[in-house]
Order: sequence, then structure tokens, then C-alpha cells
Amino acid sequence: MDLSLLRTFLEVSKTRHFGQAAQNLHLTQSAVSFRIRQLEEMVGIDLFTRQRNNIRLTVAGERLLPHAENLLAGWQLALQDVGMSEAQDTQLTLGGISNLWGTFLQSILPRLANEFPGLSIRTEINSHQELTRSLLAGRLDIAVVLDPPNSAELENCIIGQIELVLVSHKAGIRLSEIDQAGYVFVDWGTAFNMKNAKLFRTPVMPILHTEQSQIALEFLITYGGVAFLPLALVEPYLVNQDLYLVSEAESVSREVYAVYGRQNSGDQDLISVINKLVEFELKPQANLQPSEAR
Repeated sequence: MDLSLLRTFLEVSKTRHFGQAAQNLHLTQSAVSFRIRQLEEMVGIDLFTRQRNNIRLTVAGERLLPHAENLLAGWQLALQDVGMSEAQDTQLTLGGISNLWGTFLQSILPRLANEFPGLSIRTEINSHQELTRSLLAGRLDIAVVLDPPNSAELENCIIGQIELVLVSHKAGIRLSEIDQAGYVFVDWGTAFNMKNAKLFRTPVMPILHTEQSQIALEFLITYGGVAFLPLALVEPYLVNQDLYLVSEAESVSREVYAVYGRQNSGDQDLISVINKLVEFELKPQANLQPSEAR
């Protein structure tokens, strides 16, 4: 199997556009089309429906998609395993949703490396659904999420909590004024989203929808608006009066889970890493610096 055919297939399935896939892969569009035809001849069936400005996966293409992902991920893991130095005796593939990477996971990586000198770490940023697929396929050792999947093949444990508070760029903002102030919706998982929908008497259309708290924070500081953000992240900005609490809104605590395969529950190296995640404070790493006190 020529892995370049699978890479091309995945890129076209992601972009739904042969020209964009060619640009991303640094190929000509004819080369991309030729690779897809080669793959289709190999499997004996069309993988895409080709209509003008409407490239879609066929049923067969949808079925091939997870297998292609597994084959490429498995090959990458094999290369990493073979290429590990003698000093690196353990590999860890750590995944998380985008928001948790921006909030605190990135600051945990150096601490894990310090605690486990022989550890080789690979990271993955993805949605809850894709992280679950990676766990079940064995491509991922640990996924850090807000809403743990309900699967008999997976186990989870709470590694900490994050406290979310509603903050604004202006003092004295009331809940009834959030629409005018500009609501920035930050995705904090299904349970939060359901509770958040009940917070407002009438639906509020966000001026920005994001999965990353750092993006929301920078938007509030530079443009203005209102958003639910981790207290540990915004505390310096509250102290310096760059941001203000919306007093009518109660804070929301969200538990953070480490999810792993049930078959790995006896892996002592994995359990040691999870125990360290429990010990570590879920502390954000802010990219912005608070302004001087006014």
C-alpha cells in the first residue's frame, strides 16, 4: 500500500476540494486526481461523488475513512517507536479538546517531561468524538475531556476542576445587557452548553463562537464583550480592572476527566502519569499580560 494515496484521500475528504487538497499537499491538482483514481482502482469502487463544487464521500469512502486514519496513525507510531532513543523507554500519546489545551494542558507537558525523564510524548488536539475514536482504536493513551464518553471499553477518572466565571470588559454589565455588550460563546462541553442556554431569558446571538479560551480572552481585552472564562485565567485581569465580573451570573464548576482504555487499566506507567495529572494544579498559561494598574 502506497501511504501517499491514503494521505491524499484523507486530505480530499477533509477539504472536499481537489484544488485545496493539492495546495495543502504541495501537489498539482492533476496529481491529486490521479492518486484518488489509483486508490479507487485498488479498492474497486468510487470513494467520492464528483459534482461541480460538491465533492462528497460515497458510502464506501465513509467506510474507508477510519481505516485510512488508523493505518497512517499506526505507521507514524511505528516510526516513532523504532526511532526512540535508548534513553526514552516509554511513549505517551496524550489528547485533549482544543479548549483544555489552551487553558492548561500545554503547561502540564514540561512538568510531565520533568517527572518522567524517559517519557516520549505525542499530542493530539481534537473533538470529543474524534478523541473517543482514537482511544477505541488504540491510537491514543489518554484523552483529557470535559464530557467523558459512555463506553464499556473506556474508563475515566476526575483529575481536577475548573471554575468558570462570566466576565466583561466593562463594569456593571447586567445579564439583560449582554446582547448589547457582545456575547462571546466559549464551548465548555455539552453539560455547560445546556445550562448556559437557560441563563438568558431570550436567545443571545454570539458575536464570536470559539473553542479556545485564549482567543476569547484576547477578544475581550482588545475589542470588548462578555464570556465565561476560567477564574484562574482571568484573575490577574480582574485585579488590574482589565475585566470585571458579571455579578448576576453564578460561577460554574466543570470537572475535568482523564479517559483511557479499560485494557490499559493495569499499565503501571500509564496509571503513574494519570496520578500525576491528578496531583498537578489545572493552572492556565496566559499568553497576554495584564496592563499596568490604573
